[in-house]
Amino acid sequence: MGRSKFTIKDIAKRAGVGVGTVSRVLNNNPNVKGTTRERVLKITSELHYVPNGAARMLVSRNRSLSMVGLLVPLLENQFFYEILKALHDRLKKENFNLMIFNTEEEYESAVNHIVEHQMAGMIVLGDRPLSEKDRSLLRSHRLPYLHVDYYGEGINFVRYDNYQGGRLAADYLMGRGCRNVILIGEAETSLQQKDRFRGFADRVNSVHYPLVYSEINIPNGSETYGLSKRLMNDPDLDGIFYFSDEMAYGGIQAKRDMDSQVSLIGYDDIFPTKFLNLSTINQSSRRLGTEAAEGIMELIGNRDHEGVTVQRVFMPELIDRGS
Repeated sequence: MGRSKFTIKDIAKRAGVGVGTVSRVLNNNPNVKGTTRERVLKITSELHYVPNGAARMLVSRNRSLSMVGLLVPLLENQFFYEILKALHDRLKKENFNLMIFNTEEEYESAVNHIVEHQMAGMIVLGDRPLSEKDRSLLRSHRLPYLHVDYYGEGINFVRYDNYQGGRLAADYLMGRGCRNVILIGEAETSLQQKDRFRGFADRVNSVHYPLVYSEINIPNGSETYGLSKRLMNDPDLDGIFYFSDEMAYGGIQAKRDMDSQVSLIGYDDIFPTKFLNLSTINQSSRRLGTEAAEGIMELIGNRDHEGVTVQRVFMPELIDRGS
């Protein structure tokens, strides 16, 4: 019997799906909706389609069908590394590979690469949003994408509630009797920082607590040691809320060196924090990475159906270590 004259494109057209979906079905990739898989297999059988041996080898070697692109502005934050580890672990269990794009200025070239190589999906880690041009390109190719630690109207995301985390930080410092507090953040203000500091201010104001607070933003987190020492020389200062644990590490060292009684709290609860006895707001990096993997796989499995939305928000937790 001669080989079928039909191609994978013919099957995709008749099934009303993309070529990538047909390829995943033929390669037993689990991330295809059951009804879609049945439809593709039925049409494959009806057309007596038999993949060319060389073509099947090529497809099996084409990792793009099970590849997820990850856009990261800067891999310099321990919290991002911990998310990345959990994300990789979960995707690996489902035979997905992860390709990392470290993008400092813009996403366009990375997005183009992901689309050109027909990757299964894309994850955006961090604060910077995609441009309308990038979103349009992804939509036109029906390539699902998901934001992590960021949110906005009409996009898919998984995140923790930073506003609520800021309120918890305020409760901690008010609970320790603080009256004069400094909020230390990054000079390049992110959506996360805005939400945390806004939550702090709203919580203090909502209970009419007699607390005076001000904000200092610095360009480099490593400068917090010297800054914290200078601030602790003020006898009226009794509390500091740092945007992140990494910024708070300089503060906890300054407090020890000066034998200060100023109350400190960080944010994230990354791995080293518990060994420094630093109070913080916990947002589980492992959960965030795992949920991001689950979310993108859900979107990939439903990529042939519009309107599927992943928007998951988790509540942070106060970790009181008495700092």
